[in-house]
Amino acid sequence: MILRRTAKLTIAVLFVSAAGLSDAATARSPNPVNFIQNLADQAIRVLSSRDGTLQEREDKFRTILRDDFAMERIGRFVVGAYWRKMNADQKKTYQKLFSEWVLKTYSTRLGGYSGEQFTVLRTAPASKRDTIVYTRIEKPGGGGFNCNWRVRKVGDRYKIIDIYVEGVSMAITQRSEFDSVLRKRGIDGLIGLIRDRLIKLSAAS
Repeated sequence: MILRRTAKLTIAVLFVSAAGLSDAATARSPNPVNFIQNLADQAIRVLSSRDGTLQEREDKFRTILRDDFAMERIGRFVVGAYWRKMNADQKKTYQKLFSEWVLKTYSTRLGGYSGEQFTVLRTAPASKRDTIVYTRIEKPGGGGFNCNWRVRKVGDRYKIIDIYVEGVSMAITQRSEFDSVLRKRGIDGLIGLIRDRLIKLSAAS
């Protein structure tokens, strides 16, 4: 699963990015770089805290995901044309389960800072509405990976609509997997699969 493979890397990016940019950067007028920084500031408080229960940290992370990730758009994108085939109840159930699944996949992989170095390389327009924030994570002792963020202005704020780890789109890879499930098991089959994975994640946590 793309989320299972990349969640830990993405969490690391959110965590270490707060160490890579100055507080002064966040004080300037909002832009895509500052948006990623502000998201990191929120994530680091969740990741570094040992106060409270796991459920309380998940609740805080749920707020970050709801506010800063375009969850509904991502949810629609990864089911492709099948979205139009869903009835109202299926859409409501799917979006609720998908958002919860993403949340639990990330929150159960909460980790600590281990000395990674975060660098914003550049930004570039991806379309009339989207900007890519290119970043690089260097691991202690050598090695690292690229993690880039596709962000879009939605109303008066930016939101993340995709994450690319070493050039691989999380959304497109997830869409490919979901398409395979939908072809074999249909819409209710996909909903059932996500529900089963949620149960397993809850049991594991």
